[in-house]
Amino acid sequence: ITSPEGRRSMLKLAERMVISFCAGVGATTTHTWTTLSGNEAEDVRVMTRKSIGDPGRPPGIVLSAATSFWLPVPPKRVFDFLRDENSRKE
Repeated sequence: ITSPEGRRSMLKLAERMVISFCAGVGATTTHTWTTLSGNEAEDVRVMTRKSIGDPGRPPGIVLSAATSFWLPVPPKRVFDFLRDENSRKE
């Protein structure tokens, strides 16, 4: 990004993406997570909500899905792997 205006625009986009992500994974009393699978080790949770009047988003249904898994490595190694742009293609 070469211009200050381009930098501001990119930062605003990043801010909207973070807000959108947090809204998508944050549970509220009206939007709760539902577990799809019965095996606790392989739970997949989903949540749906309607997107109406959100700036920058088309109207429709938003589906969020989440799961977790254990990695047999230290958390710092995972963080360093994800942070390294050369390993992102792996």
